[in-house]
Amino acid sequence: MMEESDSTAGGFYGRRLSRHLGMEGDCLLRIKREGQLALAMTRLTCSQFIRERTAAIPSEPAYSILQQLGDLDRHSCWLAGRPKYSGAFGAGSVSVINLMDNPQCEFKGPFDAVQYYVPQTALDEFAREHGAKPVSTLKWSRDQRDPFLSTLSSVLLSAVEQDPTSNQLFVDQIGLSVLAHFAQTYGGMRPQEKAAGGGLAPWQERRAKEIMRARLASNLTIADVAAECKLTPSHFARSFRRSTGVAPHEFLSQLRIDEAKRLMLSTKLPLADIALICGFGDQSYFTRVFSRNVGASPGAWRRARSEG
Repeated sequence: MMEESDSTAGGFYGRRLSRHLGMEGDCLLRIKREGQLALAMTRLTCSQFIRERTAAIPSEPAYSILQQLGDLDRHSCWLAGRPKYSGAFGAGSVSVINLMDNPQCEFKGPFDAVQYYVPQTALDEFAREHGAKPVSTLKWSRDQRDPFLSTLSSVLLSAVEQDPTSNQLFVDQIGLSVLAHFAQTYGGMRPQEKAAGGGLAPWQERRAKEIMRARLASNLTIADVAAECKLTPSHFARSFRRSTGVAPHEFLSQLRIDEAKRLMLSTKLPLADIALICGFGDQSYFTRVFSRNVGASPGAWRRARSEG
């Protein structure tokens, strides 16, 4: 998920985006489905007050969705050489640009935002999965805030600041939620009722739980588990919740906590080792998750039971 080869990526996000705009920024995460990029998230910052109008961006079948994290004095946009809009953008506001329109931008004032890059192919595939008509375009009124996207952005930013490799299922699921939000709220996609389906078949639920138990310490993704069940990631996540009552990442987190409890009671391994064995990445993240779910830190929980 973490961006390592952004310099070779073809899409207009990450370092290619930040260089074009003359800002600081890099790709924080990429969501892939069936091996294809479905969504990329880039954080952009710049303290310079005035920046020149950018060159036109070469056409590509994708969308750039920019959400302001802080107030911006002015954002001007040209599409195919013609003025599209110009004005202030408050924190939380969103601008959507079709990259087929050779956009040019000009920004004034300190800049802090996240950009979501969405290929048209990802929208097409998402619509097919849900038995819906193709999404012809994405649009959003530029003077409106999007509280739901603000919440998802905040969650993703927090997740990647921690250790995304030990929280991969959660990051994947939030990324899929962002894609679904764009397809439905910005693109007007309406899934057919029959596409919703039911829960997992007994063998699928059994296999999903088996692979999660077997790979507690690995960098497990929703796509990995879904593939074992012969389902798409979004279908699997939805069906798993219907079958078990919890999301896949919640189930995996509970498995890790249960295994950590077992190791704390049956071994004298240091907490740092237990954190790694159970897939928490490091002891601080282990402590946060364990304390939130159990109501006591791992050390306090272990001492209470050894003293008893």
